[in-house]
Parts: sequence; C-alpha cells; structure tokens
Amino acid sequence: MSESVIAELEGRLQKAMLASDVGVLDALLADDLTFVDATGKVWSKADDLNAHRYGVQRIERLEIKEQTVRVYEKSAVTLTHAALSGQFGGVPLSGNLRYTRMWVETESGWRIVAAHCSVLAF
Repeated sequence: MSESVIAELEGRLQKAMLASDVGVLDALLADDLTFVDATGKVWSKADDLNAHRYGVQRIERLEIKEQTVRVYEKSAVTLTHAALSGQFGGVPLSGNLRYTRMWVETESGWRIVAAHCSVLAF
C-alpha cells in the first residue's frame, strides 16, 4: 500500500467530517474504533457517528496545515496538523489541532482503528 492511498483516504475523511457524512464516516471507521479527543474523553465509533448524525458536532472549516503518512505493510499512521472551526454542543470552537490516526487494512478495506487529538498551544 502506498502513502498516496492513505493520504487520499484522509482526504475522504476530512470531507466527510465537514459534511457530517455519516455513511462515509461509517465506512472509514473500524467498528471497534477508539478515539481520544483533546479533552481526554474516549469516544467509540457510535459516539462519533452520533455526534455528526444529531448535529452535536459541526465542523465548518477544516484546513490541513501539514500531514505525514507512514505505511507499515497492513497498517499506517498519519499525523495531521489542522486548523478547525465549528461548534460542539452549541458552543463555538476554533483552534489548531494535531491528529494521530492508526489505519489498518481489513477484509473490507482500510479503516481507522485508533485516533488521538491534541490542541496545539501555538
């Protein structure tokens, strides 16, 4: 698997996040996803999909500042710096975030199995 394929999947993910496209997100996230957000809260796949499905989370701007991809046979790690704005639970949010995602090649394609997000101080 090449880095460009994973970068393309990251692009699909970002577009789905902006559109709250639950169908695409469902296809890209592993059923046993573990996502740790910037507050330290642990999210499941269902949590993430429901936040988009019910409008709890709305991303209005997602600008990729930097992204690296490393592929290891049937897994890959992405490190992304993104400028993001939108709202969560009706509260406006804006900032620079760093995402680390672990992709694994499964029988049904590449899926995100784990992710972590941190707020960048500068």
